[in-house]
Amino acid sequence: MPRSEKDNEEIRAARRREILDAAVTVFAAKGVARAKVTDIAAAANLSHGLLYHYFPSKEAVFEAVVEEMMLRADEDLGETHLRAIEQLEHSLRRARERLDACNLDANRAVTLAMLMRDAISDELRGRMEAHMSRIVGRTHELIAQAQADGDLDPSISPEELSRLLLFLFRGMAIRVPSFPIPLPDPTTLLRLLRPAEPGRDAP
Repeated sequence: MPRSEKDNEEIRAARRREILDAAVTVFAAKGVARAKVTDIAAAANLSHGLLYHYFPSKEAVFEAVVEEMMLRADEDLGETHLRAIEQLEHSLRRARERLDACNLDANRAVTLAMLMRDAISDELRGRMEAHMSRIVGRTHELIAQAQADGDLDPSISPEELSRLLLFLFRGMAIRVPSFPIPLPDPTTLLRLLRPAEPGRDAP
């Protein structure tokens, strides 16, 4: 019995997912510049000819990895019914879980590509920088609201705290897989920054 169009779409989506997961591992291990289409195909257990049915080039694969990473970050910080402090903690925990899941997630691959000044097109770099500005801006808004709600220490500017969180995660993203010390829990930072309760010393 021939496959239906729905079956074909599900197969294509699953194969595309396999390629992107394999690409993240390859990019994180080798960097974008040194990675080859054959490396990605081998990691995905595909022929490089079949991979070209899904992506026209290595750069197109990397662009898809970046787009997914940016989408996840935007979703984590999107508008919700949560209090600002709860949404910050939710976003931090989701990002931490992704980093802890396999050590070689998209954040690591993209961060290394930017640090190594790999072959990223000017157009994609511009989109990545615009996304970074959106993330910092949204984090700034949430921190300012959490301070207004009395959930974070208001003595530190939201701009400074936004930058601190950004570099915290960039630093965790470039940790090598064999590093023996576990990743810290980033929500600890938010707890440390809560205002001291009356009658208690600040941490």
